[in-house]
Amino acid sequence: MYRHFFSKKYKRYLSLTLFGFLWVFQFTSCVDDVDFEQVHLIELNPVYEVDFVYARFDTDVFHQSSSVFVPELIVNDTLDYDLLGIDFATKHLVRVELTFEFENTIQRDFEFHFGFLNVEGERIGPTYHMIADKGNGGGTSPVKTTRQIVMNNVTIDEVETATKLVSSLRLKNVSGTLKGIFELRSKGSYFINYQL
Repeated sequence: MYRHFFSKKYKRYLSLTLFGFLWVFQFTSCVDDVDFEQVHLIELNPVYEVDFVYARFDTDVFHQSSSVFVPELIVNDTLDYDLLGIDFATKHLVRVELTFEFENTIQRDFEFHFGFLNVEGERIGPTYHMIADKGNGGGTSPVKTTRQIVMNNVTIDEVETATKLVSSLRLKNVSGTLKGIFELRSKGSYFINYQL
């Protein structure tokens, strides 16, 4: 005798289970609460991080003679630098955070200045000034100093046309008896807001 694979009882049980599942699913589904007209309210907020400035100063360059004395040592640098990049980034950039980390074992404070130049070589926007604390001498743990600069929309607009970054590092009373290393690392975090 031939028997159906699904009996009437089993078919009824299967249809009730399926009906129950679909009934519960309609109350837990989020499709009902989605308003596709609000898609223009979606915002993307990526953060883009890049290396900014790096500098290293080692006193070994002065150890050829202990009689070397320089009242003030200034190291200037100018870099090609497109702070904001393409037009899209400029329009959607809401904040820039520049973080500077100084590590110093040299027993002198370091002064660090930087600013921006436009195509004509003129300074634009603010000039920033920081002091890195003095270290405890060669062979010791570095003294760490951290500084952060937050550039808001007003400052971003001022430096929008920047094409160069100018910086100077100053150290006073340099002699051949100083020992140690000074190192500066920095990064820029760019906060972008883009609405779909």
